[in-house]
Amino acid sequence: MTTRRGAIAPRILRMELRHSTFVWVIPLLVLLFIYDPFRTASTYPELWPLRSTVVLNKFWPDLVIFAAGFSAWSGSREGRRNVSDLLATTARPAWTRQLSSLAATAFWVIGVFLAGVAAIYVSTSRTATWSGSSIWPVAVWPVVIGAAGMLAVCAFAFTLGALFPGRFTAPIVAVSVMIVTLYAFRQAVGDNGGSTGAAGVLSPDGSVPGNDWGLFYSVSVGVPIVQLMFMLGVAVAAIAVLGLSPRTGGVGWRGALSAVTAGGARLRTVAVSLLAVGVALVVAAFALAGTANVSDPTSTLQIPAIDGGAATPISYTPDCAGTTFQTCVHPAYKPYLSWVSDALDPLIAQLSGLPGVPTSAREVPDSRLPQAVNQGFGMGQVVNGSYEFSLSNAVPFSPTKPEVTRTLELDLAQQVIIGPVGKFVTARNGDQAFQPNTGTPAQQAVMTGLLKVVGDSVAVKASAQSVTPGQVVASAQVTAAAAKFAALPAATRHAWLAVNWTALKSGKITLAQLP
Repeated sequence: MTTRRGAIAPRILRMELRHSTFVWVIPLLVLLFIYDPFRTASTYPELWPLRSTVVLNKFWPDLVIFAAGFSAWSGSREGRRNVSDLLATTARPAWTRQLSSLAATAFWVIGVFLAGVAAIYVSTSRTATWSGSSIWPVAVWPVVIGAAGMLAVCAFAFTLGALFPGRFTAPIVAVSVMIVTLYAFRQAVGDNGGSTGAAGVLSPDGSVPGNDWGLFYSVSVGVPIVQLMFMLGVAVAAIAVLGLSPRTGGVGWRGALSAVTAGGARLRTVAVSLLAVGVALVVAAFALAGTANVSDPTSTLQIPAIDGGAATPISYTPDCAGTTFQTCVHPAYKPYLSWVSDALDPLIAQLSGLPGVPTSAREVPDSRLPQAVNQGFGMGQVVNGSYEFSLSNAVPFSPTKPEVTRTLELDLAQQVIIGPVGKFVTARNGDQAFQPNTGTPAQQAVMTGLLKVVGDSVAVKASAQSVTPGQVVASAQVTAAAAKFAALPAATRHAWLAVNWTALKSGKITLAQLP
């Protein structure tokens, strides 16, 4: 008798799994997954931390509305069909029956979510070149948070469907959950800019970080821990309310129903305990989320009570190329090392031996570079005889070699011939505006001519990429002088630069003085 009684719950669960309505939407979700999350991930650079963000920033929002709608539909089934009174005479507690239905829906939802994650991660594993030990938490946490979030949405929506059964309950709950997630997303985008709103911190969906996120410095574990606390708290509290509400056949606060139909005092104690735990987790998560702040040097959110101080550097061995002029990048960017070398080597060959020209190049995190570079107005800087650059800006989404090569060529020429790309100045109204360093006409002509020599035939804007394309265009005189300078024999050109380099750099050379 004990064995048969213990086998009832698994049999109910198997029956619910076979008859779950969520199964019918899986083909649609597969098409949506291929069109949005998977395609988006394939356009990102082959970086584990960056591609793992698709799990929460793309796949989770796409799936959440379906999870909410079908869970609410499943929860409202008994009330919608007016069979609550008939089922009240069953020998097992209503909670057992309802949890089996909830578990079946959550199983399919989380199963689809994990299948999508597996597809993204398998694709990434075939191309990503670096997966250090510090990378795996970045890839694992989105999976944990996403699965917990799906469980919370299913439990919350199922309980609402059970409490308020009706034909319109499911669409209303689905749209309401979508609105809440959109609001939290807007808050999360604001939080990455420096706000500390709890709703944004708790949102799984947020803005896409920079390309070097999670490569040079460890990322916060406090934020995902707090998010996990909140998701589990919501799920546990919703399940407890389902077991306590007399409307859903629950035991009630005082055991209003009989021990046969509701489960009696023991189930009431369990439900009350779960409700207390769920509420405590939600309150604690909100309290911790309210303490979030932006950490240095990663410029991402952290929870001081969990993360402690600033992020710690991640050790790695760079991948390098070249001998006379050595170029080094983070191992995660190994596929782009040849692109970087092909961009920098020809230009350096034209300038080798001149004072101040870098003898090496290395990739560094954005935090080591000036504000103008971090704001996207440049790629790097020349420091202590080395060109320090960030591939976070140079390798955008869906990168191509000509695009990356030209970007780095322009920046290195700007840094060596003209100087830093510019600076931010404070206007009278207190706003900061970028002031580009356009250099002198002679500097522009030399820079344009050298870039033409190394193969960049595109008309170069004054001050390279330090201004918006089309904002400042080299004059006809500069263009003519650049063409004349580029046409000189390499030896003649380099000899002139060796003699006039200091004067050119200081702005004392005019267009008329160019050979």
